[in-house]
Amino acid sequence: MQCPSCKEQIDDDSCYCDQCGGQIMVCSECGRPGKGKRCIFDGKELIPAGGGGANTSAPTVSPVQPTAAVPAQTPPTTVQPAVQPVAAAAAPVQQNPTAAASGSDKIKLTSQTHGIMIEAQNGDIIGRKNGAFAGVFGRFNYVSGAHCTIVKTAAGWHIQDTGSTNGTFYNGNRLAPNTPCPIANNTTIKIADIELLVTYNTDDGGTTRL
Repeated sequence: MQCPSCKEQIDDDSCYCDQCGGQIMVCSECGRPGKGKRCIFDGKELIPAGGGGANTSAPTVSPVQPTAAVPAQTPPTTVQPAVQPVAAAAAPVQQNPTAAASGSDKIKLTSQTHGIMIEAQNGDIIGRKNGAFAGVFGRFNYVSGAHCTIVKTAAGWHIQDTGSTNGTFYNGNRLAPNTPCPIANNTTIKIADIELLVTYNTDDGGTTRL
């Protein structure tokens, strides 16, 4: 369907627009999306999509001007979303099980808090709906459908935001969209509200050194 606020095409079952962050309101009678308080088709009251009712908490998305990743800048104010529920004692999710634990063509991203352990390679998309790891990030509502991309060049490993709604961060700085940022071994990146530890083989001849 089309977001009534920004007119972008979004999934039919969306409760919030993953482009502008606006809450989707639908007619209580016919279910069509709309703006204002009443449906323009039958005059019935508009209610939040998903049946959340008046107590549904909409995510606060504060527009942040992207800045290039440079050290010693003041981190931008970011949204502090509700903590995603995680099953107790959940085992880490392993993607690409045939991949070697360490190798020059793989980079490992882990989060003990969220039970995530993935091994990505050059060109892999990280997102809630797209890429090889959609099964891992599908439960995180603040991660965009195609949030960022892992890139490896002759200079080493990089991460590149693909125009996500809630941003990709490195060293506390929000990355400019479609601009590869080098990531060093044993540092952390932040995808929306998910913080991940970066580890990879430093003896592969293509190491990122900052």
